[in-house]
This record gives sequence, structure tokens and C-alpha cells, in this order.
Amino acid sequence: MRLGLHPGGFAPRLRNLGQVRAYLLPRLARQVAQSGDPELSALYEELLSYGPAGDPPPPDPADIALPIRIRHHGAELCFINTITTFGAAFDVTLEEIAVEAYFPADDDTARFFRTEAAAPSA
Repeated sequence: MRLGLHPGGFAPRLRNLGQVRAYLLPRLARQVAQSGDPELSALYEELLSYGPAGDPPPPDPADIALPIRIRHHGAELCFINTITTFGAAFDVTLEEIAVEAYFPADDDTARFFRTEAAAPSA
């Protein structure tokens, strides 16, 4: 999250930075509240400082996946981001496992990666 939202990191490439912040920061705030972890709390405060003052608006509850739009080598690519978390009443350690996945959200993005994968590396 630090690299993704930092102004000197990935953030300048994000075409929908506000939407990404609005999706990720409330999720991190919930993790801080549930865990009480001081390192997560410090990370949350740090990430808040990278953007406009105040908490970002909450995401639309109907949103089940986050579109991420980035600029890369002159192309605008769009991905759908999903985060799957696991949990079971009998195993608290599962609550800490999350799998994050990115999928091409449109034909142009899928075509870009098929073309890049087929290109010989330098």
C-alpha cells in the first residue's frame, strides 16, 4: 500500500487514484480497528498524509471489485482488483490470510499483455 499510494511511487501512474484510496484506506482502517496493531495504525496515518486532508469518502457498497486504471508505456491499462479473505470459526489464523488478484478489465488490457508476453525480451 505504501508503494502504491506514495506520490513518489506508483500513485502518479494511477488514473483513478481517488477511487483506489477510497477503496483501500477504509479496508486498512477496519484492519487497524480489528487488530489494534500499532504498525498498521502508523501505516494508515502515513497513507492518509499522502492524499488530501481528511478521510477519503467510503466506496460504494455495491462495488464488489476495484477497477485500477494505470498509465504504462503510453497505454492506459485497466484491471479489476479483488481481495479474497479467509476465515473459519475454528481457526483464527485464517483471518490473516488474504489473496489479492488483478485481472484485465477490458480487451485492450488483455491484448497489451498478450503482445508483451509474445515480444522477445531485450
